[in-house]
Amino acid sequence: MTFCSAVSEAEWSAAFRRKVADQRVPVSGFLELTSRCNLKCLHCYLGPQEEQHKKRAQEMSTERVFEVIDQICAEGCLYLVISGGDPMVRRDFPEIYKYAREKGLIVTVFCDGILVTDSIVELFQEYPPFKVDISIYGATTETYESITRVPGSFAKFLKGVKRLADGGISFCLKTVLMTLNKHEVQAMHALADKLGSTSFRVDSAIFPCLPDNNREPLDLRVEAEEAVALELSDNDALVQWIDYSERYSDMKTDNRLYTCGAGVTNFYIDPYGNASPCLMTTNHSFAMTASRGFGDLWSKELMQIQKIEAGADYACNSCEMKTACTGCPAFNFQETGHEDQAPEYLCETTRHRWAAIQRAQAEQAQKTQLHEPNRSPSAG
Repeated sequence: MTFCSAVSEAEWSAAFRRKVADQRVPVSGFLELTSRCNLKCLHCYLGPQEEQHKKRAQEMSTERVFEVIDQICAEGCLYLVISGGDPMVRRDFPEIYKYAREKGLIVTVFCDGILVTDSIVELFQEYPPFKVDISIYGATTETYESITRVPGSFAKFLKGVKRLADGGISFCLKTVLMTLNKHEVQAMHALADKLGSTSFRVDSAIFPCLPDNNREPLDLRVEAEEAVALELSDNDALVQWIDYSERYSDMKTDNRLYTCGAGVTNFYIDPYGNASPCLMTTNHSFAMTASRGFGDLWSKELMQIQKIEAGADYACNSCEMKTACTGCPAFNFQETGHEDQAPEYLCETTRHRWAAIQRAQAEQAQKTQLHEPNRSPSAG
């Protein structure tokens, strides 16, 4: 009798990713329901909220969103992030969320937690999300609201998160690291633990505003060395980077500009019915119409991004530190205006992260060597 050997979750996941990539299945999508938000964050790459609210009439209707969900499901979508702005700004969020879950999608919701009501918690209890991903901007009212620029928002954030915790809904907290909140990173982590967050992560990525390339948000960046130190102050984050670096250490050099899942397994749909290979590749955006739906765009236009070749001077693909890099050509374009030109801040943070990974690996190797039992030579 032959028995199947046990397969670990990591092995299954890796095999699944390879298979959907080989078959080019749009298994993972990002649906932005609105660019409107209840906050006015200083660093927001979407630009002034006053301008976003003016575009409300241009957003897809509930029925149109349902049609789009039908189309992405027909092409093989399994994982969907529903985001904004804050998606709960839309009154039809519950209908859209429920529709996506009833279609069998595994849904993650990105929000700020402020608009989480008792009815939202009841919805999530009936149709559990994979997770709710919530942004936190400070551990005190002063810091939080110096960034959100909305009085009373910190108290509302706490109430919304507490509703999720009391309702047994899984959520995680994340923060965008800025000069305005760097002094509260440890306090935010402690608050996340206290509130019941399953994890807490720090992201130093800040971009110019998309509409007009306003570069003022970049002034909020923390110096690269300090940013990486704060990011990796959580040992779990460092362990994850070490694991990633080791797993992909033999990554082959590729002559494509985009070597990620954009247009291969990933896609993005904006509030107005335009599809892109991923969230950040808005310069490769195509309108979904009655005669040209998501399936058509996926089979033709959205795959073209993977055919763009990297220039001879593009060093990122052959960089020894690429497994410690958070950048990509889309990030490059947003800051430098060129997909093949990485911003210096990104390279600097990568160098510091790479050095931290190397130090940690060396320390681990030394500890392993010290704890290995002495072996005497075998008798001849």
